[in-house]
Amino acid sequence: MLQRFVSGSAIAGLTIACAVFGLIAATPMFALQKPYLLPLTWCFMPVVWGVWAMLTPRSWMPNRLPLWGAILGLLLSLNAAFVLNMPKQVFGDYMRIRWRLAGVIGISIGYYLLWMIVRLVYRALTPAEPVHKEFKAAA
Repeated sequence: MLQRFVSGSAIAGLTIACAVFGLIAATPMFALQKPYLLPLTWCFMPVVWGVWAMLTPRSWMPNRLPLWGAILGLLLSLNAAFVLNMPKQVFGDYMRIRWRLAGVIGISIGYYLLWMIVRLVYRALTPAEPVHKEFKAAA
């Protein structure tokens, strides 16, 4: 369980850092006071990713982990695009439904790709299988 939490949280932390640098680079385009929900959401992302990694079904570990991450991306992006109306909050203008749906699809694909990295980190944190006594005796 701890390996799942750590691998999910580590990649989320790196994602937050990259997003903050992107936001700082894009500061002239819009005022930083408008997207107050965005930094708040970013603060909770490592915890959400870690808990989501811990909730992964055992049979999905680690091969289907990117699909599990895409499901998280779909849930979060649907919530952000339609419930919280983040495009209006960030850009101050109404966005058409098709652009919101395109964002949902893009975010889900992005989450799939990021969770491929989570799978790599999980595998790197998993200890090598112990050598059994029979194999030691044969050597």
